[in-house]
Amino acid sequence: MAGIRALLGLFPKTGEYESQRIKLEEEYFELLAFKNSKELRDFHKLEAQISSDEFLQKKKEILSLRYSQTDDFQKEKQFTRLSRKSDIKLYYKTKNSDELKRFQEFEKSKDLKTYHELEEYLDSTEYAEIKKEASLPARQKFAKSDLARTLQQHIQLKRSAKIVGYYRFIKHKAYDHYLRVIEERIPEKVEDLDKTVNSSEFRQKLASMNRAERKVSSEQQKINELKNIRKSGEYRDYLKLAGSTNLNYYKELHNSEELELFEDLDKFINSDEFKRQRKEIETRSFKDTDAYGRLEQFKTLKGSEPIRFYFKFKASKELKNYNSLLNSERISSFEELEAYVQSDEFKKFKAYCLMAPKKRWFESQEYEILRDYELKKKSEKITWYFKNIDHKRFNWHRIWTETFHDDFSDVKLDNRRWLTRYYWGEKNFKESYSLSQDKHFVTNGQNLNIENNRLHIITRKEQVKGASWHPEYGFITREFGYTSGLINTANSLRQKYGTFEAKIRIHENKDLLNAFWMVGTKILPHINIMKAGKKLVLGNHWGDPTNLESIKRTGQKYTSSRSRKKFTIDYFIYTLEWLPGKLTWKINGIEVASTTRGVPQESMYLVISSGLQKHVDGILPADMEIDWVRCFQKNELLGTE
Repeated sequence: MAGIRALLGLFPKTGEYESQRIKLEEEYFELLAFKNSKELRDFHKLEAQISSDEFLQKKKEILSLRYSQTDDFQKEKQFTRLSRKSDIKLYYKTKNSDELKRFQEFEKSKDLKTYHELEEYLDSTEYAEIKKEASLPARQKFAKSDLARTLQQHIQLKRSAKIVGYYRFIKHKAYDHYLRVIEERIPEKVEDLDKTVNSSEFRQKLASMNRAERKVSSEQQKINELKNIRKSGEYRDYLKLAGSTNLNYYKELHNSEELELFEDLDKFINSDEFKRQRKEIETRSFKDTDAYGRLEQFKTLKGSEPIRFYFKFKASKELKNYNSLLNSERISSFEELEAYVQSDEFKKFKAYCLMAPKKRWFESQEYEILRDYELKKKSEKITWYFKNIDHKRFNWHRIWTETFHDDFSDVKLDNRRWLTRYYWGEKNFKESYSLSQDKHFVTNGQNLNIENNRLHIITRKEQVKGASWHPEYGFITREFGYTSGLINTANSLRQKYGTFEAKIRIHENKDLLNAFWMVGTKILPHINIMKAGKKLVLGNHWGDPTNLESIKRTGQKYTSSRSRKKFTIDYFIYTLEWLPGKLTWKINGIEVASTTRGVPQESMYLVISSGLQKHVDGILPADMEIDWVRCFQKNELLGTE
């Protein structure tokens, strides 16, 4: 049927066809967007949840739940049993009693602390010793006292050689002369004079004098001074003590703390205070001791009501029971159970368990999840998604991915996508050129214009000089009477296999050659997706470009002027579907030609061009208009070179 429609030129209106395509594509991408949406993820999550074994098991548990089969029931039962036990009842009766409160408060009191301290003291060896000593004779009491030890210390010191020697030294009759000689530094003076008069120099000088001179000399005076000192009584007394054996004791004790301590001790031993203290020790009875006072204090405390209450309660069965359970695992378990069975959590769960099974299910979180799932499943968006995601009308979109797109929405042509002269001229010498059969020169973009989001390739009548490729002579320079332009994707897109399409309106001038074609690294193979001169041609060429006889071609032609004219009135979408073993041409989605012969097996790029291959008298300038260009690759072939 498609072939008959193509032969009859019965193509869908471009606007309607494109609108349907856009609508279908938008819906598909909306489906893809929704496929990745949180709403659908949440739905799938809910679906997986309610379909899971865990969810079904939970539902079964909710409906079959019985309170008597729960841990909470066992806990409540255990709590009831423990709360009836006599020891636990007595524990809490004691715990909340005024007696325990009074007992605990008195336990921290100063009186009880004093009582225990006194009790400990009365049981001590110190107390027993004091009581024993209080019954001894006067002499023994004194002998055991610290005062007796002080007296003994004084006697030992007084009899020591050091103290005896010291006092013998200072009580000697020569002691005053000794001190005066020391004070006046006479021993040092004697030493200096003795050293002087016995020196060789002193003797020589003395020997050099006559008797009269010697008598009045200073030297003789020094000799006389030394003799006088040595003859003096004070100096002789000094020498007596200086040679005494007690001198060392004197030097060691004189002005010492040790001597001061002895003298203080000696003064105390000979004082009335010592005699008074001794008499007090020898005549003291037990009642005079501090121990007796503490004994009386203990008796008073022991007979007091608070102490009697304290020890009576301490020995009671109530306190013994309380202490045996205090901080015990038994009480801890009971209190944990009590706290739990009195908690809102327990009460809520018990009430929940005692509900009718269906009511319990309707109030469960799982039921809310199920309701949420069912509401989402009925939602407009979810219903739309599952109704359309696998629909066959999106089969094409599922297997094809866009690889190139330009809708000429920019003010200027995007030079990253398009070259504006033949690739080989761009690559080899950065200049434009035309082919030998062309009557127009391909300018570098001067004949291209974007207006209202459409690209115009304009052919003009004007004289220019430029390069031309001649198969026999190579590049030559010649005169051209026309200019035109082209665009190609040689630098931005080279693709093997795919769908390639453009929305184009050709010019009504039949002498103007408008073309949408593909080529690779060489002039062949070559695919005309659309070539419009006097005829509209769709086809491909292949073979060896150096051997004309080897070149072969296939294609479909629309030869009538009426058939061609309709393509000048409106835009049409020209499509090539290139698979590894087949080429298919379509116009506005209707298949118009196909072939399995000469299918290229190399990457190719797009070219859109307009120009003249003969002189014309028609109206120029003339536009070829391109609305957009798009390319796609089959997902399974993405990345194929």
